[in-house]
Amino acid sequence: MTKHNGLWQGWYKIPWHDADFNRRMLAEHLSQSHDMASRRSEWIDQQVQFIHQDILRDQSSRILDLGCGPGLYAHRLAAMGHMVRGIDIGPASIDHAREHAPEQGCEFILSDIRTTDFSGPYDLVMLLFGEFNVFSPDDARQIVHKARQSLAPGGRMIIEMQTYEAVKEGGHGEPHEQQHEQGLFSDEPYTCRTECVWYESEQVGMRTFTITQGDRVTTYHDTNQAWTHEALRDLLESCGFEGDVVQVAAWPCNTASLGLWMV
Repeated sequence: MTKHNGLWQGWYKIPWHDADFNRRMLAEHLSQSHDMASRRSEWIDQQVQFIHQDILRDQSSRILDLGCGPGLYAHRLAAMGHMVRGIDIGPASIDHAREHAPEQGCEFILSDIRTTDFSGPYDLVMLLFGEFNVFSPDDARQIVHKARQSLAPGGRMIIEMQTYEAVKEGGHGEPHEQQHEQGLFSDEPYTCRTECVWYESEQVGMRTFTITQGDRVTTYHDTNQAWTHEALRDLLESCGFEGDVVQVAAWPCNTASLGLWMV
């Protein structure tokens, strides 16, 4: 595979915002057979309990859930007495989040967290399940800066991200091809060829999905930035956070453990 020019130009992710794609993705979020799009309920329950008890100390709090998906965390946290605002770019996910929300405690916004106003103030801003890695360094800085501005005095941010090693390993995956009768990329039969590459100088891993249906060929990218602890600390400090960046837990996902970092 040749070097990709402009790693973070254009739409560098699979099309979360597309209505049909996100409808199919919602089924993956809700599946209890894997942890590919969201964790299974047993893990979400444990992590929500950890956030409620160990981070929020059982205190009713105002929470901003960035990249909230179908509200799987927000619903649980609201049921514990927290006020949660979730923002996500996926229309089917937001529809599901609103439809299944508790009567009180949740608000869901369909928007791109890179560009939307976060409002506030919040006691906790969270960006979970490796979503931090999907953004370019510039977009990540903008998101973290807005998060810092939206926090109340004494508020915290938790970022759950893929380890540097996991992103790099994913970039060295072997190419493979699969036939699907239907799946994430289409309701109709298609062939998906997946190719992976690691860009050492940028510390970026990219998967390219080539979808073939008859004469029609469509290409999607899934781009992930690898972050070291030092790079994350420098980013957070540049956005106005103070104090140590601490890994408070590690939780499983589909490929490796994710570090849960708090500042």
